[in-house]
Amino acid sequence: MSIEKLELVSIAGTLPHLNDAIVACLQSGVFHIENAAKLLGSAEEAGTGRTELNPYAEPLRALSELDLRQIHIDPAAEPAPGEFTPEQIMQETARITDSMRTVRDGIVAAEKKIADYENSAIHLKHLKQADIDLGELVKCRHIVYRFGRMPEENMLKLDFYSDEGFIFQTYHTAHEYVWGFYFATQERIASVDAIMKGLLFERYELPEDISGTPEQALAGLQSRLTEKKTELAELQKQEKQIYDTEAELLRNMYRHARYQSEVYRLRSNCVIMKDKFNLMGYIPASEHDRFKKRIDWVPEVTATYEAPWADSKVQPPVRLKNGWFSKPFSMFVEMYGLPNYNGYNPTTFVAITYTLLFGIMFGDLGQGLVLAAIGMFLSIKKGITLGGVMTRIGISSAFFGTLYGSVFGYEEMLDPLWEKTGIPYLPLKAMENMNVFVYGAIGLGAVIIIVSMLINIAVNLRRRNFTEAVFGNNGVAGLVFFASVMTLIVGLVTGKQLLPKTVAFAILGATLLLMFFREPLGHWLAHKHYESEGLADFIAGNFFECFEFLLGYTSNTISFIRVGGFVFSHAGLMAVVMTIADMIGGDHKSIITVIIGNIIVMGFEGLIVGIQVMRLEFYEIFSRCYDGDGKPFTPISVSFDDLSENKQSEQTANA
Repeated sequence: MSIEKLELVSIAGTLPHLNDAIVACLQSGVFHIENAAKLLGSAEEAGTGRTELNPYAEPLRALSELDLRQIHIDPAAEPAPGEFTPEQIMQETARITDSMRTVRDGIVAAEKKIADYENSAIHLKHLKQADIDLGELVKCRHIVYRFGRMPEENMLKLDFYSDEGFIFQTYHTAHEYVWGFYFATQERIASVDAIMKGLLFERYELPEDISGTPEQALAGLQSRLTEKKTELAELQKQEKQIYDTEAELLRNMYRHARYQSEVYRLRSNCVIMKDKFNLMGYIPASEHDRFKKRIDWVPEVTATYEAPWADSKVQPPVRLKNGWFSKPFSMFVEMYGLPNYNGYNPTTFVAITYTLLFGIMFGDLGQGLVLAAIGMFLSIKKGITLGGVMTRIGISSAFFGTLYGSVFGYEEMLDPLWEKTGIPYLPLKAMENMNVFVYGAIGLGAVIIIVSMLINIAVNLRRRNFTEAVFGNNGVAGLVFFASVMTLIVGLVTGKQLLPKTVAFAILGATLLLMFFREPLGHWLAHKHYESEGLADFIAGNFFECFEFLLGYTSNTISFIRVGGFVFSHAGLMAVVMTIADMIGGDHKSIITVIIGNIIVMGFEGLIVGIQVMRLEFYEIFSRCYDGDGKPFTPISVSFDDLSENKQSEQTANA
């Protein structure tokens, strides 16, 4: 299909109505904004998109410090301009923040206490068998204790520090660690801490209010932990009540602040001169009437519509226009890169060639229908674009599987059907017709390469790039050269030369010379002056480039042999599955083996075939007729869906 036609819109008006104009463009949903200064020329010539203070930046930051996950924000409910001033948002946000400060502080304190209790409980479990009073340890003033663990292998090293004036008492060993206490006087604790740190001792603080034996302390700790969790739940309930009460106000303020903040950001793309502004961008030509109706509502604003400027330094954006069959394949085109506005939309060509090549390489009636069914489910029920691709290539696989006579690997199932039709060369068995598949793959590749060259010629002629269109390796000269080589090869294989060899070699020599002198000839045809860097550099550079062209023709054509190779690969894999099933026997185990084998082949080989076809598209086809240097058409919009878990967690932690 084609690339959708766009119109360049220039909106001019008085500065007080700039925000209203931007809001109208946002609400249209079809306006792709451009930097007006770049479109019109330099900033000095066209005025300046001056940097302005965004009055909604600070209110938006203040709102984002609240946990907005607790309210529902509908992205479709856009607020009316002027609903809240920045000052009102700041005042209301401060009021809500103050009302929940005590509750929020209590939640933070309770969460910290719970974490401390849970951490202490984990380590106290290693002291359950000890008969010591932890409360007495905490009360000690002259003797200092440290509780924690160290690697068991470092216990032997303690003998080296027997004279350092400290005691290490162990109580539990597990998972290559030893838990226990070490004791030292106030005067020696600093040096002992350094020694134990070197022995990889990990210290854990016990709660100050701990008492009794470890078992008693653990029971008390669990009780306090339950109380704190109850307290936390009550505080969270109070916090939620505040959010529920203020939810509507918070929603409206956030939507308005976010919307207006985006409006002020977009103002930087405008040219502003004194009290006038100029806002520029692109809209689809098909949306002209709808956009015009919306922008005409803005007072003291005029809009002009024209075709995109051909000589502009700013490249127009691209929106692909595809039909029902080719639309899912646009994802492959976008992966490679969009065409430029005056380029060629290859999606239909990709859809046809991808579907054809995949079907040939993965031909099986049963597996193809299953693949198509899965694709339909993913496309219709889940809205996954790849599902549409799977549906089409699945049907193609089923079609070629019918020609091959293959149904879930059973190569003879369709033989009676083909015998009734009386077509002698069908079904086309892969292992019995190897030459057909090899030569057919090369021939199909040659046809695809020739079509790619024809597309390249048409695109470059439209751009008036005569060097590539007429004399390039993918232009007229390259096309004639490649076609002549293929004619000679067909003559050698069939024994019937379509062209006399002298004529064919004369054409090859002439076209090779044209490609050698392509740059000066292209400049001459375009009535442009050509300057060479030097005769020696010219000869050397063009000689190696022509040699590269010849290698490219050879490698690109031979690359299509993989199409036939995967036909043999698919047939071979299914033959292995059937052999294993026969070895197991004719009962239900054999059927299960066939089912599992088909699933493995569909998943493994289907993925590889899909990747290999994509490689042929990108390297053998796109490299000849497609640049992929365009930029996408992206209408301006405001997104409210940035309230992610990670962002909100960071904001809560920083609050």
